[in-house]
Amino acid sequence: MDEWIGTSEAAARLGVKRGTLYSYVSRGVLESRRISGKAESQFNRTQIDSLAAGKADGRRAGDRLLKFRAVTSSVSVIRDNRLFLRGRDLEQLCAELGFDGAARLVLDADVLDATTVPSPMPEVNWDIVAGLPIERRIPLAVALMAAADPLRADLSDLAGRTLGLLPKLAAAVPEIDFTHPWIDVLATVLIDNGLAASTTAVRVAASARAGLLDVLVAGYAALSGPLHGGVTVSARGLLDAVLSGVDVDRALADAVVAGGVPGFGHVIYTGRDPRARIVVDRVIADRPESSAVAAARAIEERVGRPMNIDLAGAIVTSEIGLPPRSAEVVFQYGRTVGMVAHAAEEYQEAPLRWRGSRTS
Repeated sequence: MDEWIGTSEAAARLGVKRGTLYSYVSRGVLESRRISGKAESQFNRTQIDSLAAGKADGRRAGDRLLKFRAVTSSVSVIRDNRLFLRGRDLEQLCAELGFDGAARLVLDADVLDATTVPSPMPEVNWDIVAGLPIERRIPLAVALMAAADPLRADLSDLAGRTLGLLPKLAAAVPEIDFTHPWIDVLATVLIDNGLAASTTAVRVAASARAGLLDVLVAGYAALSGPLHGGVTVSARGLLDAVLSGVDVDRALADAVVAGGVPGFGHVIYTGRDPRARIVVDRVIADRPESSAVAAARAIEERVGRPMNIDLAGAIVTSEIGLPPRSAEVVFQYGRTVGMVAHAAEEYQEAPLRWRGSRTS
């Protein structure tokens, strides 16, 4: 019977109350059984330990990440749990430049003189775009522009074209005020984070010499995944549940059913996500009594690990009163800059180099 453990031990291994443990059973997350001679319900040890590992970091896969040893980038670097864009500390960029200045820096456009002039982008049927859910508007708008782009094969003036694209992306989602200081800092910290799924997808497309707008479509597709940009909606759901009065343990139990504990852990950062700290500190500075921050702290204390940028984005959008998927839109908007910067680097490399090789 070593494979079975009692209720008390199972709850302790998961770091939850007994009531939360029983809610896992009722939702089908765990199975339990009664065993003759045992006072408590019995739980499968392996199942408990697997769930505990998932709660410890639902998305951690650092040891399994592919090592792209031949890929170098000067767009961003992560060192000692700090993020640098073009060699500049992210916190400094947020304080001194804001999104527009940081975007110009990352795009290698002139920051001080703003001499890089935004280039016009193709017009599209905005009525079609406006009829979509907010998280689908930017990807569709860029796809429609790509279809109408007479310069789709032109790989020059990437900075100017991106600076011309960004206002159109913002206009596609009028529900979000991208000039709001919290949205500005959130978009800035999301500009780039190394070879993430979205920037890797962009590089693969750029290696095949797809045009600027087409490589962005590839990046948005990767970004939409529920383990990348799409996880923001799960983090917002967790936060909204606690804000509505749901017990933290119950909210976490529901989050586990949805696929883990969103808003915590990261495949790269071993400690606190520096992006989350920058964003949350800005909210607290402006609104010390933020109910969203208080709810996030309560969740953080129960989970026992610091929040990541996904929960920080949920705090911002909740406090402003934006729709649940709006943090995903800000992710798309901010990461557009980083994706273009990676595409620009890839255009300078030998084409079609992103091909897998079999090892034995």
